[in-house]
Amino acid sequence: MKHLQIEKDIKEFIKSKIQEGMQNPDAMAEQLFDNIKSHWVFGKRSFMPWVESPDVNPFVNMLLTRSGLLPLYTLHILNKSEMYGNEIMCEIEKRTNHTWSPTPGTMYPLLKELEIKKFVEGRWHLEKERPRRIYKITNKGKKEYEILKAVLREQLREAIEIFTKIFNDIYPKDNNIID
Repeated sequence: MKHLQIEKDIKEFIKSKIQEGMQNPDAMAEQLFDNIKSHWVFGKRSFMPWVESPDVNPFVNMLLTRSGLLPLYTLHILNKSEMYGNEIMCEIEKRTNHTWSPTPGTMYPLLKELEIKKFVEGRWHLEKERPRRIYKITNKGKKEYEILKAVLREQLREAIEIFTKIFNDIYPKDNNIID
């Protein structure tokens, strides 16, 4: 049933792109499904969690880095402003109340992969005490970000629903905590 909703969402997304002047909706649909496959795992690389601070929840860290959310969230953050790698990691940690902190060994290979796919571009900034590579989302990256958002929306909602059911089943007294 959920897959029908995902298919409907994708069709609505493509219809909106046609109205914006897209020329080839069939190619768009094919690319959309290729993107789903390629973005859940980048080059068969599984991103390992990293725990630097005692506040970081290793369970959350493992779920989010290995699930494919890191590419989407990185593009989301870079869609707001350009940043260097460590800044992105700190921003993710801040936005998740210190429960998720990607490692440099996770973030930098991902940024390199995003750069190879031309979703971001990096440039060296040499004015500070040491050189830093500043990353900026490209127009191609913005399109990819919108596609990923549209495709993963229902999958994320379904995952939240499943986690909520499991939580409420295991901890029935705390039923009011998660609705």
